[in-house]
Amino acid sequence: MRFFLQKFITAFIEPPGLFITIALIFGYKTWRKQKNPTSWFTLVIIIYLLSTGVGLRLFPIPDVPPPSNLTISPQLIIVLGGGTITDSDRNRTFVGPYTLLRLHQGFVLWQKKQLPILVSGGNIWKKAGQTEAESMADILLGWGVPPKYIIQENKSRDTWENARYCSDILKNNQLSSFYLVTSEIHLKRAEMSFRAFLPDASIIPVSAHPPYDRTSLTFLDFLPSFQAFSAIAQILHEYFGLVSYFIL
Repeated sequence: MRFFLQKFITAFIEPPGLFITIALIFGYKTWRKQKNPTSWFTLVIIIYLLSTGVGLRLFPIPDVPPPSNLTISPQLIIVLGGGTITDSDRNRTFVGPYTLLRLHQGFVLWQKKQLPILVSGGNIWKKAGQTEAESMADILLGWGVPPKYIIQENKSRDTWENARYCSDILKNNQLSSFYLVTSEIHLKRAEMSFRAFLPDASIIPVSAHPPYDRTSLTFLDFLPSFQAFSAIAQILHEYFGLVSYFIL
């Protein structure tokens, strides 16, 4: 009982659940003043659906594209960066958690296939320190991947540029078949981007990780959590990204 009570209380005193609590308080005060609290309670419902496992199931992730144009065996592995964390005080750059998950999946593929790994990612805001690709390459070296297997693309700032600059490398080396490794939720947009530059390529999408746990509903799914909120934010980000491809 203590476990469930602790989880319940914690869920509503920490963000994003804290915002539900605040909205409920203001809604209650509005009702006590005999005013219409509908707006506040509507806000409660919206925040709840955007921050719980229950609401998460209302936001389907973009479909993972099937392998396309499989005419030849894959010739390399492309791993897309998913963000870095820069500590300018110590002059160090760390890969973010999504980048690390993608990189690990690429490494697992390398162990099985012994193919070159092309790591893709630059510095988004011209920050000092290593590019994302350089940080990823350092990790691969630490995991035992020989330097001859590692190729860096360190100019890209987003998915479209990942595809643009990686496609230049592939064309220059006459490569047309590859594994494309990124987060599951990102695969559709990534594949579309690469397809724009390499319409005849053989692409095998590989999911590095799902955006959330795929389990049956539990007690915790009914409580607000940062994990659920983050997953929904990622899903919405991908939908906005896909829409932008059609309007920009």
